[in-house]
Amino acid sequence: MCMVEMGVLEDIGLSKGQIKVYVALLELGETTSGPVIRKSGLQNSVVYNALNQLMEKGLVGYVLKGKRKLFSAHNPQNLLDYVDDKRQKLEKVVPQLIAKQTLVQDRQEAQVFTGWKGLYNAFNFILTTLPVGSEYIGFAAGFEEQFGKEARRFFREFHKKRIKMKYKVKLIANEDARKQVEEYGYYRKFGTPMYRFVPGIAPQGVIIFGDFVLQVGFEEEPVAVVIHSSAISDSYRKFFYKMWEYARG
Repeated sequence: MCMVEMGVLEDIGLSKGQIKVYVALLELGETTSGPVIRKSGLQNSVVYNALNQLMEKGLVGYVLKGKRKLFSAHNPQNLLDYVDDKRQKLEKVVPQLIAKQTLVQDRQEAQVFTGWKGLYNAFNFILTTLPVGSEYIGFAAGFEEQFGKEARRFFREFHKKRIKMKYKVKLIANEDARKQVEEYGYYRKFGTPMYRFVPGIAPQGVIIFGDFVLQVGFEEEPVAVVIHSSAISDSYRKFFYKMWEYARG
């Protein structure tokens, strides 16, 4: 990495250790911590601290395969959302970082996003992946009244972005959520998704878009998993539309 790239990433608040680990992951793809330690030339403790800090910033995720934890760098475009006031500088750096990731991008099958920043990045991935006017479908995660202040802010911010993209949205929810859906005025302000209801058998927090499936859990420490698989997304899509046939409007 050249000194200019390093300097810009330091300007937005990343430490030298975090930058070395992040770039190592871009170049390695999905990997355990060992290759990151060797490629970055950093001590074990520095790498582990940097990985945890990058996950908190929503720039790195991990997947568990058996007993192994495999880390991967999220799309460098997330850097632009991480700090908007540095956008002009980042736009010069991001294409170079993306180029480093291109060679290994096809091997990545799933990414885990943790914390609120991670959750924003996971849902922003829909906005950067799905073209304007597209459709996405899914099983409702719930409603703001069920969650805390941060979750309510999240829902509202995402719906503002969703309507600008003119997405056509179909959601299935359990019948006991019907009253909340019908009374929820905020959706109407930004374009209400098309809802159907089933009697308490629908999964929650699943969105299918393109060749991707996003599963989200709004817990005290929210978590989202994005799976890139045409086979899995097709399976979910078939399941959704079979339920859609029997669900009631």
